[in-house]
Amino acid sequence: MTSQSEIADFIKRLIAKEIGKEVTTIDDAVAFNDLGLDSVNSIFLLGDVEEHYKIDIDPLSLYNNPTVSSFTEHVYELINGRN
Repeated sequence: MTSQSEIADFIKRLIAKEIGKEVTTIDDAVAFNDLGLDSVNSIFLLGDVEEHYKIDIDPLSLYNNPTVSSFTEHVYELINGRN
């Protein structure tokens, strides 16, 4: 079973790669757009998470869960079939 911390770490690595920053600079509580992700980066992030965890994610979920913390919780629920 994948833990929420593993999911958060994976998402932070993807974001760091997209925006060219160190993983340690990615704050779980900061909105994706404030981290420097634009709509194009967000689509890549979404696709990478879907592919890695073999789940389908509604693109609007990034807007409804605009931080690493909230998006992690959403992905965790999708993986475990609760959403």
